Amino acid sequence: MRFFVTNHINAIWNKHFPLATFLINISGAFFLGFLYAAVRPHNPLDILLRNAIGIGFIGAYTTFSTMMYETVTLFDLRQFKTMSLYLLASLLFGLLGAKLGASI
Repeated sequence: MRFFVTNHINAIWNKHFPLATFLINISGAFFLGFLYAAVRPHNPLDILLRNAIGIGFIGAYTTFSTMMYETVTLFDLRQFKTMSLYLLASLLFGLLGAKLGASI
């Protein structure tokens, strides 16, 4: 899924800002927040299901390592403003996405 989304976004976005990874991580934070709010652990099966989807599927969909690689690449390219914006926006919108997902 991440491969499809990344390729689709990169086909139309050719700027230094790594938009594909940014959108994947923000949407993943939203879905994780929603999942953890929606699936309340009433029994061990609920906890297992929530963790399997959250850690397994959503964890595989999002990517911290790619975000760090892209940050280092921006640093190496001396794109310091873009790098700073990327890191700060990823953290801020990741938190907001998770909070919004949990509130639905």
